[in-house]
Amino acid sequence: MVHAGLSCLAIQSSASLHAQINLDFETVPLDETTPSSPPGWDVRDEDAAFEVDALTRRSGAYSLLVTSTTERGRASFSQVLDPRNVHGERVRVSAYLKAGGANATGTAGLRVRVEDDMSLIYIDRTQEALAAGASDWIRLEIEVPLAPTATEFSFGGEFSGTGWAWFDDFTFDLVDTATLPAPSPAALRYVRYALSVIEDNAFVRAELDWSAYRAAVMRQARGAVTVEDSYLALRYALGALGDGHSHFRTAERTASLADGPVENARTGRPPVAPRGNLLEGSIGYLRLPGFAGGSHMDRVEFAEDLQELIAELDASTDCGWIVDLRGNRGGNLWPMLAGLGPLLGDGEAGASVSPDGERKSFWYDGGRAGLGDFVHLRVRGEPYRLRHANAPVAVLTDEDTASAAEILAAAFAARPQTRSFGEATRGATTGTRTFQLSDGAALILAVANTSDRNGRIYSGPISPDEIVSAAESELPLAAQPAVRTAHAWLESGSGALPSMSCSR
Repeated sequence: MVHAGLSCLAIQSSASLHAQINLDFETVPLDETTPSSPPGWDVRDEDAAFEVDALTRRSGAYSLLVTSTTERGRASFSQVLDPRNVHGERVRVSAYLKAGGANATGTAGLRVRVEDDMSLIYIDRTQEALAAGASDWIRLEIEVPLAPTATEFSFGGEFSGTGWAWFDDFTFDLVDTATLPAPSPAALRYVRYALSVIEDNAFVRAELDWSAYRAAVMRQARGAVTVEDSYLALRYALGALGDGHSHFRTAERTASLADGPVENARTGRPPVAPRGNLLEGSIGYLRLPGFAGGSHMDRVEFAEDLQELIAELDASTDCGWIVDLRGNRGGNLWPMLAGLGPLLGDGEAGASVSPDGERKSFWYDGGRAGLGDFVHLRVRGEPYRLRHANAPVAVLTDEDTASAAEILAAAFAARPQTRSFGEATRGATTGTRTFQLSDGAALILAVANTSDRNGRIYSGPISPDEIVSAAESELPLAAQPAVRTAHAWLESGSGALPSMSCSR
């Protein structure tokens, strides 16, 4: 939250910025001829390779080279700093890039990411297309607003596709917004309108010191000439709310979401289909990914695909179900709710509760999913109904279960014959509403709390009934501790119905 006494931007670089190491890749392990992992950087690669290169560099003796010979090539490298040690409100990250390739098809650029204790606040990237041959060195930069709630700031480079990319000479600067001119009239109107939307609708609006909050946002607006220049101020404004869920969506991102669905609206990760299989002991297993964007028909088809998957498994499921929400960072609730409706059952699944206590039910009923009196989505044709209504369900969650997936976890929490396993969820349990702005950008505002069908309100992470370690990503599904524990509960018959045959 923003409170009275919020300090102005410090001009001098903090010790935290100076603590970052090897920004020019000059430090290399002495025992490696061509080191692949430069000290100070966390590198990740898939069908790509890293090398500290002494032949091509912008300055000094070395640069970092990333190469790939396949279009599947992916690579990223990053460092993390604690923004709580940065005495300022905006940071500029820059680096130099030289990229290309004989048959280059990829992109390369910078990426920054800011998080708080509960969720992603901000992510931004520059992407330069790789061209035939090698380009000259070009300077890339991203300016990042640091909300007072930020707890982690990561920065680095990324690469995808086929080709080569050299990175060199990363730098940090604190931006003194007091030296920037006042925003243009157009930018000022844009920011003021956004602030009025926040003041009227944000869930935490009554907790804000509005004088300090407005002043901090307006400092971030300095220097803005165009509406797009104002995005920094709005990103700051939403991060500074401190609710762990509100965020800003650019006009470009909004347009791309309309073009087709994604797994995660904020990162743009490509869509993943729900998957499932029958586990030993006649247990149906469903893995539900996040889902966002796309057309209304895309959402309908996602729900229908999920119901068809349930129908296929239900023919042989006699011991119960495992619904796996691990790694599901949320998105659009309605296709997920409509798709899982056969397992949740008809009726109220939970409710949205406004700051003044107004309660609106979200529900599933015969293939339809909605909020209050409004139907948000319905499947075509006859909705599927389980052979064993109210069959036992084990729900799996982890720290990446967030947003709409947490609302589903709350919906299952009060369902009979249900038990949850794994780790506590992310904590973005508020309901959000999208407010469109004049240029097509949007404010995604947390506007309400979430309660289950029994009236319990969830604020922050949702703890499962039984904590189980998540150190399992490399294990086969059946060997993962959360899956094994859920499997054992189902096979014990603790929640089984008399009509079901289950090993005991």
